[in-house]
Formats: sequence, C-alpha cells, structure tokens
Amino acid sequence: MTVLRVASVSKKFDTKTVLKDISLALNPGEWLGILGESGSGKSTLLRILGRFVDADEGDVYFQEEPVPSVRGELIPGHNSIKLIHQEFELFPNQTVEENISYSLRFYELEYRKQKVEELLTITGLIHIRNQKAKLLSGGEKQRTAIARSLAEQPDVLLLDEPFAHLDNRNRRILAEAIEQMRQEQQMACMFVTHEAADALAWSDRIAVLREGAIIQIGTPQEVYNKPVNSYVAELTGDINWLNTEGESKKSFIRPEKIKRTKYPEKSKWTGIVEAIRFHGNHWEIRCTNENGLLVFYRNRKDIEVNDLVYLTYAEKDVMTL
Repeated sequence: MTVLRVASVSKKFDTKTVLKDISLALNPGEWLGILGESGSGKSTLLRILGRFVDADEGDVYFQEEPVPSVRGELIPGHNSIKLIHQEFELFPNQTVEENISYSLRFYELEYRKQKVEELLTITGLIHIRNQKAKLLSGGEKQRTAIARSLAEQPDVLLLDEPFAHLDNRNRRILAEAIEQMRQEQQMACMFVTHEAADALAWSDRIAVLREGAIIQIGTPQEVYNKPVNSYVAELTGDINWLNTEGESKKSFIRPEKIKRTKYPEKSKWTGIVEAIRFHGNHWEIRCTNENGLLVFYRNRKDIEVNDLVYLTYAEKDVMTL
C-alpha cells in the first residue's frame, strides 16, 4: 500500500498552469527525488501534498484514504505529513533546542529530553543547541527545521530543496540523519531539488519535472543511463553528442565513458585540449575537434592545455534517443 499518492493533479495560478496532470505514488520508507529547474512546479507540488494548497483538479490520498481539502480545514497541513519550507518557519527568539523540543511538548519530560538529545546529535547541532534561531546560518536553520519535524516521527517528510544551504560536509550529515530516521521508522521522504547530483545520490526513484509535467520517472540509474529525451540527458549530467547533421536519431555518450588512447588508428576522435578543471575525484578535460566541444574525465592529470589527444569509446556505452 502506498503511503502518499496523487492522481491527475493539476494547478493554475491566475492564467499560468503550474502543474499538469501529475500522478505519483510514494511508498513506505522510500526516498523519492523530484528533479527540475526553477519554475518547474516542484514547490507547488509539495505544498499540495503537504495540504497547504488545494489542487484545481485531481486527488491526494494518504494511505489510500482521500485527504480533506485545505479549504475545509481550520488549520492547513496534515498531522502525518511534514513539509519543511525553504523559509524554515522557526521561532526566531527560541534556541535550537527549544525549537526542536516544541514539537515534543505533549510528551513526558524524560522522553522529550532523550529525543531532543538524539536529534541534536544526528543533525550535528549539539554545539549550537543554545543559539537563538535568528542568529543561525541558513544551513543551521535548515537542520534545525528538519530535526524539529523528525521529532514528531511523521509518516511522510516533504523537503523543499533540503541541501540548498549546506556545504558538502553538512549535506552529508543531514542526508545520513534523515536516512537513519527513515530506516528506523520506515518514514517516506520526498524532496525536490534542481541539483541532479543530489537527486542521483539520495533517491530510490527520481521523477523529472518540466514545466509542470512529469516527463520521466525511474531509478537514478534508469534516469541517468536511459533518459527519455535530450532534456533529461542534459539535466542529469554532461553529454557528448555523436550525431552528424541530418541524422534523425540523437546519440550521445557520457564523459566518463570516453577513454584516451595513444594510437591514432584506434581513436574515434582527435581533439585539442582547451581547459582542465579539477573536481576532487577526477579531472574534467575540455577539448575541441572538428564537431565542436568534447568533455571527458580522467582520474589523473597526465594531459596539458593545447595537447593533442586521441579518444575512443565502446559502442555499448552509446545512448540513442
């Protein structure tokens, strides 16, 4: 049984269509990433799922039961579905600890203390527990807001750009904290992001949203390795087009599949290196050939700008749209 489902949901603001016939299901314990550019409708979809905005058409189901409209409720939202807004909505004059503890105010004191301590630890907030929310950085506010929502042990956690304000270290801390909680509680998570790397790294499935419509949904491997069109291919990573002008089908290859060879007769491309960029775990090499720009990756820097390079690839790694 799905924990959260939308069926044929559409939404307009004035005359602008924001969502078009969205159908989507979230399973218990699943992490579903919604990937799309700014303005694609991601945040509106979360607000409909969190019961802060009504859809113009379609239905929302929690554990296969229809959820009431927002208009029919005195207080928007849903007790079992928690939405973390980009604005965080913390109490500015309360401390980190007090903000988290507020969600547990109806529990016994001993449990409340224990749970707050656990959440401060797994979200890396111990050292600023007594800091007022208004003095926190964006990343610290983000983690505090998520810790407060996790305190209530929701069945569904909705995250609006959860990693947007975080550096790599704190992004990893936060993602691992949510991962730990969802494994312990079978909590389902849905997050929206414009960063393909985050969606690919942390999702069980990815739904690609473009101009309010879902154009592909699948596992990260399926979306990355078998994109349905050039938009999804380019959204999820660098590509090199292989087509010559006039060909009906588009073929491309990912940069990590391109290999350098010392032998011109074995190469498929000859290029001149224009730029070399260090990415920590690999070097990105940009060069040009007779067909334009090429990008490929190396795990060591054995190439210099202006070098002539011979490149090849396996036919099995070519993707055709």
